[in-house]
Amino acid sequence: MESTVDIRMALGTDIIGMTLVVVMIIGNIWRLRLRKKESLLLIAMLGTCFSCCLSDLLAFAVDGSKHEYARQFVYITNTWLYASNYLCAYSWLLFLREHFNIEMSPTQKWTLRVMKVVLVLMLGINLFVPFIFSVNEYNIYSREFGYWIYVAFNYGIVVNSLTMYYKNYRHDGSIRFFPIWLYVVPIVIATVIQSLWYGVSLMAPCFAVAIAGAFSSLQNERVFRDNLTGLFNRSFLDYVLFLYSQNGHKASGIMVSLCGFEKINEYSGHAVGDAALCQTAEILRDSVGSWGSILRYSGDEFIIMVDSQQDNNISNCVERLTMNFDRFNREDSEEFKLNPAIGVWKHSGGSEDVDSFLNGLKAAVKNEKRKLSPL
Repeated sequence: MESTVDIRMALGTDIIGMTLVVVMIIGNIWRLRLRKKESLLLIAMLGTCFSCCLSDLLAFAVDGSKHEYARQFVYITNTWLYASNYLCAYSWLLFLREHFNIEMSPTQKWTLRVMKVVLVLMLGINLFVPFIFSVNEYNIYSREFGYWIYVAFNYGIVVNSLTMYYKNYRHDGSIRFFPIWLYVVPIVIATVIQSLWYGVSLMAPCFAVAIAGAFSSLQNERVFRDNLTGLFNRSFLDYVLFLYSQNGHKASGIMVSLCGFEKINEYSGHAVGDAALCQTAEILRDSVGSWGSILRYSGDEFIIMVDSQQDNNISNCVERLTMNFDRFNREDSEEFKLNPAIGVWKHSGGSEDVDSFLNGLKAAVKNEKRKLSPL
């Protein structure tokens, strides 16, 4: 009996998928060389996607073969394909968490651990008691009832990523420049089509398309990022204030300016000055958390946009900033100290333009500097 699956159906789509992965690696080699966890996760995404396309192609190639070891090959390649599909989705979830610095709840972490263990057990058991897929006497693959359990697992990962994304959407402006639908939609479409019409090979190449969408979003996001600190830049501030003015939305700005930063550059060099700016960015991230978006305005000036005008929220944020800068100056062994002047100005929505808001913030910081260094 011949296989009902035509290898040509998989050949074109899987080769396109693998080619797309190679193109993404070549086009983003600079990003992948960075020794950061995010870069390692990007490599994992690309590697598992390539593995997924390759295993899909091999699974189609050996299906229905009359080779002596064809049955074993069909089981191995399809088991590898199922595992690769799951790893594609799982590495995406980890990348999303790392890129946006999202803290998963204990329930989410526990659920993911259980899913990983159960999936490994399912694939292992399937080799001896086929219930996800089986291979008949003609070495032809066919789905079993457990296939839908596996699909539910993959959708569980997608739902988890969507939950994290939208839960943090309001608190992290960077997420708004990273449309998750570029990743989710191709996967959902591929899953639905491939589940309903057996023999159609779309899942693996659609993972490649989805990851290409993620890379495109990363590239767009760079427009709004400061290269040194990784914070947002002035372009992001212009964009956010434009939206606030258009919508009449009220928010608050907190400007942090480092007193005596010029002396750090003058006496210790620009490399140490850059380190001071990066350390300041870390302190701001730790202090602000999900309260607002942080950007480097210019030089040693930073702005925090807080989605609130309540005095207690603003004062709590300023207090935490002051406390963390003081802790750094007491406990850290760096050759520099960080002495911030912190000014606050409330944005009045549609009645205040960008220049007026910035002038208010600068005046507030200038006043704080006078208090810190009186004439």
